[in-house]
Amino acid sequence: MKDNKIHIYRTRTKILLSFFVCILTLVIVRFFYLQIIQGNELRELREQNINAFEYIYPKRGRIISRDGTVLAEDRKVFSLAIDIEQKPSEQSINKLADLFSEKIIVEDLRLKVGNSIRFRRTEIVINKLTQEDLAKYLVSGADITGFSVIEGYERQYNSHPSIFHVLGHMGYINNSDVKYFSPRISEYNSKLWSKVGKSGLERVYEQKLQGEHGKRFFQRNARGDRRVVTDISPFREGEDLSISIDFEAQKLAYELMDERKGSVVVIDLQDFSIPVAISTPSISANDLRDISSSQYQDLLNDPARPLFNRAFMGLYPPASTIKPLLTIFALNNGYTNWDETIFDDGFFRFEEEERIFNAWREGGHGLTDLEKALVESSNPFFMNLSIRYEKNLFVEFLKSSSFGSKLCEDCYPHQFSPLIDDNWKYKNFGKELYKGDFINLGVGQGYMLTTPLHLSLISGILAKKGKYELPYLVAKKQNKLSVIEDITDEDWNKLQSSLIDVIYSPNGTGYRINAGELKLAGKSGTAQVVDINSREEYDEVRVNPLLRDHAIFIGYAPYDDPRYSIAVIVENGESGGRVAGPIAKKVLEELLNDF
Repeated sequence: MKDNKIHIYRTRTKILLSFFVCILTLVIVRFFYLQIIQGNELRELREQNINAFEYIYPKRGRIISRDGTVLAEDRKVFSLAIDIEQKPSEQSINKLADLFSEKIIVEDLRLKVGNSIRFRRTEIVINKLTQEDLAKYLVSGADITGFSVIEGYERQYNSHPSIFHVLGHMGYINNSDVKYFSPRISEYNSKLWSKVGKSGLERVYEQKLQGEHGKRFFQRNARGDRRVVTDISPFREGEDLSISIDFEAQKLAYELMDERKGSVVVIDLQDFSIPVAISTPSISANDLRDISSSQYQDLLNDPARPLFNRAFMGLYPPASTIKPLLTIFALNNGYTNWDETIFDDGFFRFEEEERIFNAWREGGHGLTDLEKALVESSNPFFMNLSIRYEKNLFVEFLKSSSFGSKLCEDCYPHQFSPLIDDNWKYKNFGKELYKGDFINLGVGQGYMLTTPLHLSLISGILAKKGKYELPYLVAKKQNKLSVIEDITDEDWNKLQSSLIDVIYSPNGTGYRINAGELKLAGKSGTAQVVDINSREEYDEVRVNPLLRDHAIFIGYAPYDDPRYSIAVIVENGESGGRVAGPIAKKVLEELLNDF
């Protein structure tokens, strides 16, 4: 009996000792794990709880027009944000929601707090605090923890809608932005709560405009309150951007469009900078600053497409405005000369397909040479030329005139005018170009499409006798000079004389512009929206305003010493000479009056 009790006692003692040994072992293992394995990480975590930092927002650079108007600048604002270094308590959340009950919904605030903690990113609770809001928080929010007032800047734009597509706008950064800007983007702007340029010059020159963000380091006490600033890393404010836009001429061009859809683009032929580039309709960039997703969707769905940059992205048939450029090609390759004549009786017969192409003037132009074909815009003359073109030579000439290639150094986004060759047609229609295609291409219809920017450049090529550079928006940028060669001075002079007669001869398609003393040379065009082959058919379709022809005009002035080239497109405006040309005249007069 006694031995049995001793045995039980010893057994219990062993169990108890084993239990204590296990506990001690676990404590030692845990101590080893925390001190040795996770020691550095825990020490860093402790330092993070004591030592914290906040970003110092640099002031973004201004964007200034060539006439000195500030078009975009930063203005200081204060916002109430969730402090990512200190989790707000439920009590603080409720108190803040009560304090700003008219601006904060407590359920939304809890969601923002959760996102801030989960993704360790700053969430704005109230954007752009008013003076009243700021005073209310500083006085009544002393015992509210986990939130802080942050100082920042808000982008302010000149409110005139003419400038929106050139400047672009700012927006919260997303993963595609990080990929686009990497590795140029700063550490600060890689955070998904920062803003970057989304379009226009704001995007192209993001790195220059944004500057470099600094950091302000500080320590917290046990309650998490900021105690003392320990260090400040340097920051650099963004650089100002001087651009080539003449704001007065820009506004005038926009107003002359009178709410019609279209574009005006001007190139300064002294340096190929762009003083005017408008797309209508448009909006103020300020309208996008606090826009809701539903409001933004409404803009995207607007049939007038106010967000679409027609100046750099719109593709239009150049119509008759392409004829002077193709005249260079035809003369250079011996397809015609200034003495060749045809009888234009109002149509062109393509024998291979037994097809008739009617011209715009019923009855035609009669006996027509190259000069008359340019001045009066004879389609049959240029259609007759086009069936002689050799495909490879034609494509190479288009390449030399910037078809299929970059058209601007810093226009964003911008579309190139497609290069119409066999590869293009195979890709889009599964077949190669044939001779009949060149009939429409020869008069700027069919597959041929150009942007307003490209048309203005083509006008500049005509003015500068084949010499041109890539246009740009930011001043003092050097570009490589391109030259269309092998054209004699005599041919250039006759071509330019014809473009003057387009405007000043009573038979010229631009005579109604009434250019007066402007010394304007140019070419008008009327681009078909639907494929029709008679005046009767057009009278039927024009009942729908959206099916009316586009009005186009390209030109340059003064013709004896060209300073500016211009392209004007008025969608569904019908007459290049009557509608687009007068706009070009007034814009050029405004620009030339400055000099």
